[in-house]
Order: sequence, then C-alpha cells, then structure tokens
Amino acid sequence: MASITVKDIPEDLHAVLKNEADANFRSLAQEILARLQRSLDFDTATRRDQKWIDEALASGSEEPFSNEKFKAALDRGLEKAKSRPA
Repeated sequence: MASITVKDIPEDLHAVLKNEADANFRSLAQEILARLQRSLDFDTATRRDQKWIDEALASGSEEPFSNEKFKAALDRGLEKAKSRPA
C-alpha cells in the first residue's frame, strides 16, 4: 500500500482531526483516510448527479407544464393523501 506524508498541518486542524479520530474510535491516519475517501466519493456523486441533471434539462419536457396540469397533479396528490389511513 502506498504511503504519504503531510507536513505543516495547522495545529487547530490537527487537533480537530485528532478529536474526531478519538470520537470515531480510529487512529489519526484512519480518520484522515476515511474523510479523504468520503470527500472523493462526494465529488464523484456530484459529477454523476450533475450529468443526469444536464441530460434531463437538455432533453426538455414532452409538453409545457401549464397551471392547469399543476393544479390537476396537486389535486390528485391531495386526494391520494386523504385516502390514506391515519
């Protein structure tokens, strides 16, 4: 497994990481790796989701969404909510 050394970490950041590592029952290295992985996973998900959003916007709607269609959809939703048992 590869290794990396990080130098000149601000003392306040080191303290926060150390406290978080302790709270999560991890070593400092494990905490840093977990947070780094989570950050990269978030970036990947954001790019994927943005691609889906861009594709949806580019495809356009099948037909314009009018106020009448909105009201009808709202009415259907309200009726469905009323028919559910409490």
